[in-house]
Amino acid sequence: MIIQVKIENKIIELSLSEKEKILDTLTFAEDHDLASNLLPNIDSLLKKNNLRPKDIEKMKLKTDIAESYTSFRIAKAVEDAFNWAKAVDN
Repeated sequence: MIIQVKIENKIIELSLSEKEKILDTLTFAEDHDLASNLLPNIDSLLKKNNLRPKDIEKMKLKTDIAESYTSFRIAKAVEDAFNWAKAVDN
């Protein structure tokens, strides 16, 4: 399973997919509070689908915002940390 974090037009969409099929999505507005909302919303998506972080193979980030924006850096840090933890765990 993969979690994709998509940031476009100040809307955050978290999608849970398996083999190119989207199983569930969670959408919320980016209102300069991504640092306090991203991880709780990822946790909520996982719990809703009776999953744990170890059930996720990878996290992907797709965005239309520039790398210099704080929201991008927050989402990228979460993606990198998650994928690093998965790599270390294997």
